[in-house]
Amino acid sequence: MNTEFAPAQTSVPNWLMTYCRQLADVHYQRKLNKMYVHMLESFLAYEPWKANPPFEWRVARIHRTTGGAAVRRDTDAGWVPMNMVLPTALVDRSKLAIDLINANYASALPRSLSLRTFLYTAVCWWCIAVYPYEGPGLINS
Repeated sequence: MNTEFAPAQTSVPNWLMTYCRQLADVHYQRKLNKMYVHMLESFLAYEPWKANPPFEWRVARIHRTTGGAAVRRDTDAGWVPMNMVLPTALVDRSKLAIDLINANYASALPRSLSLRTFLYTAVCWWCIAVYPYEGPGLINS
C-alpha cells in the first residue's frame, strides 16, 4: 500500500508538546505521527464541535523562530511548532471538514477556521477529553 503524506503544522505551548511526547511514548511506541493520525481520525469521527455544549475552537499563537530574523511582536516565546506528517487523505478530510464548518457555523466563529486552528483544537481536545492532562510530571499508563 503506497500512502502519500503531507506536512501540516500548528503551534502549541511548550508544556503541551512535552505532554504529547509523553503520550506517544506511553501509548504509541514513541511515534508522534502515529498518535497524530489517531488523534485527528478520532477528532473527525467524534466531531466535538457538534457536541452539546460544543468543544470550543482554540486559536494557536505564533511560535517564535530561532535564527537571525527579528522577533515579531505577536509571537510567543512559550510556544513551539508542532510539525505533523499526515496521510494526504487525512489532510484532505480535515480540509473538507473545515470548509463545511466554515459554511455551516460561520456566525458562531470569531473568524474563518484554518487548518492551523483545526489542528490545535484537535490537540487540545485530545489532551482534555481523551487523555486528560493532570499537571506536571510523568503520565500514568
